[in-house]
Amino acid sequence: MIKDAFTAIGGAARELVLNWGALALITALYGALLVAVYWFFATGVATAWQLVLSAILFLLAPLLFFILQAAVANHAEGVARAGEVLRRALRDFWKILLVSLPLVALALLVYYLLNKLQARFPVPPEEASRVIPSVAGPRAAPPPIPLRLSDVTFSALRLLLLGAVLPLAGIHLWLAIARGGLVAALKNIHRVVGRAFAPRSVLVYAVGLFLFGLMPYFVIYTTTPIKNGWGEMILFGLRLAVAFILTIWGWAITLGALAKLEPVGGAVTVDEIPVGEPPPEEAPAPA
Repeated sequence: MIKDAFTAIGGAARELVLNWGALALITALYGALLVAVYWFFATGVATAWQLVLSAILFLLAPLLFFILQAAVANHAEGVARAGEVLRRALRDFWKILLVSLPLVALALLVYYLLNKLQARFPVPPEEASRVIPSVAGPRAAPPPIPLRLSDVTFSALRLLLLGAVLPLAGIHLWLAIARGGLVAALKNIHRVVGRAFAPRSVLVYAVGLFLFGLMPYFVIYTTTPIKNGWGEMILFGLRLAVAFILTIWGWAITLGALAKLEPVGGAVTVDEIPVGEPPPEEAPAPA
């Protein structure tokens, strides 16, 4: 299992680096998405033009996000040429948006329910009094908040459900759409979601999460003492560039590795045969 997972990751990384056109397209789409998100928050609403621009960016950012995911999914499924990747991304992005809406709604529901459930386990008054400094006494650093089992449990559930379970299900649905279309993905959704939580798939996602999630965080927030102002600016720019590359390339490698773990050339079941097509003929046994 471990060997297959890392072999798939290595193969996906090699294919991504060799397909420079598709890699440049995916990187450009991610850059455009970041620019759209930045200008949306940076643009004020003092004038009518700024209000119109904010509305356009509000619609453009999600559109770019799903076009990017469609491009990455199609490249992961073996589409190498940049023009073909873009064409299929423009064809499939609305399908990915359609299957993602229930997952987004489910994520919001899970977050809301976990917050409501955690509110039923408030901090006991005796514990709260130990972490609130006295106003009359001398000002001192407050003692650390004690670690509570309920807080750890709910944090772990949020990380597991919102950071692993729902993203894995969404990724495999996107790959299934890029592979066979929306109808086939929905028809075999039970198989698609079942394969999402196979051990090899979970291992590949865990390695990918380290690449596109944790490493960019440490690259940006790790402090390096530099007294020169220009040197600090150059170093910060290099950190942003490395985090940018790790995020989008790590994401593309993860989807490519997950696509390589999909069964190919296996037996076709009756449910997987498209409607209106005869079942495949079996090859004659060798004499």
